[in-house]
Amino acid sequence: DQLPVRPDSFSFNAVIQQWARARTPEGGRRAERILDRMLEFHHNGNADVRPDERSFAYIIYHFTKGAGRMAPDAPDRALKLLRRMVRMFRQGYKELLPAYDNRTNPIFAFTSVIDAHSVLRRPDAGIVGNELLDAMTKLGGSVDALKPNTYACLSVLYGWSSCGSVDAGERATELLRKMEEDMADVAARTWDCEEEEEEISIMRTTQRCYILAQTAWARSPSERKAEGALEVLEMMEANYAIGNMDAKPTVQAYSMVLNACAFADMVQDEKGRLVKGTPENQRRAFDVAQHTLDRVRGEPHPGVRPNPVIYGTFIKCCGRLNLPDDIAIKAAARAFEDCCRRGLVSDFVLTQIRYALPPETFLKALVKNGYRDLDKNGKTLSRDGKRIRHILLRELPKAWTKNVESRF
Repeated sequence: DQLPVRPDSFSFNAVIQQWARARTPEGGRRAERILDRMLEFHHNGNADVRPDERSFAYIIYHFTKGAGRMAPDAPDRALKLLRRMVRMFRQGYKELLPAYDNRTNPIFAFTSVIDAHSVLRRPDAGIVGNELLDAMTKLGGSVDALKPNTYACLSVLYGWSSCGSVDAGERATELLRKMEEDMADVAARTWDCEEEEEEISIMRTTQRCYILAQTAWARSPSERKAEGALEVLEMMEANYAIGNMDAKPTVQAYSMVLNACAFADMVQDEKGRLVKGTPENQRRAFDVAQHTLDRVRGEPHPGVRPNPVIYGTFIKCCGRLNLPDDIAIKAAARAFEDCCRRGLVSDFVLTQIRYALPPETFLKALVKNGYRDLDKNGKTLSRDGKRIRHILLRELPKAWTKNVESRF
């Protein structure tokens, strides 16, 4: 009270910014205390002190992108701050989420909080993302910068792909459908108005949107994970077919379906426990995997053709799923033969075929495809017929590996 000047909003924000930029986790807590002091000054009638978007954004950044992001409670602190910020905005503090362009885009505060949960694979990442997407949708009516766009939707899809909940795939697919519906609505408006310049949906789907939705299915303990990942691939293909060049299917999209099939052996029961899937469910997953492999073999889109990941993941399906031996062994052997013929055998493929086939069948598969040096350096079976020395990739015929890129 004895000082000739009193702190104003600029002073408080400057101190908050410095603490938030501190390279120690304690900086965020100190910044929060300064924010609390700022709000106390404001509520006590100091007209020069009023929080704005920077007052909260600096601290949120500290807990999501800065030095405080590694603290176990960092996502919770950031979410609490964001909820407080939105609550005050609805109470009349419009400067917290400005409707005009400035240095701080309010959408980044929302997406950074979602990403903070997703990076740590928090089980609530999808739920938090959905909550904040709903908030952005409602606030977008008065704040244009908060209208959900592709960037925001990607953060929410990332949350569903990270949380591992049983409904993650369903929720991610539901969001994809909303994005596609928005694209269709915008296209219809453009057609009706006959505008010279085509309007583009701000929720336009991209390759990454579909890949994240497939990842949500693959990591979900749902009985429908194989069918769900295939459904997303078909959505991707249909959207590309009507002109969305950003949704062009990639070989990764096909491998993600195979990956979902490979882990369809475990599902969540009514009590939330992970248990083995039924033989019928695993057989359906195998049928999806076989269908997907057959499609990618035919190069369904330019540049989309089998690679070592495709073959290795399909063979992994044969090894993990509970299938009749004649089906699993024959399918794995056929895939390995085709892989050898195309020169796409990598360490991943070799590891998976060794795991999927019994030792004697594994050796026969090698011989059938041109491997001739079984007896050199102890590569034969052990006396009990259950073990075989590890065969290195460099020992295989060159024709088997000639088309494998270094990244595989």
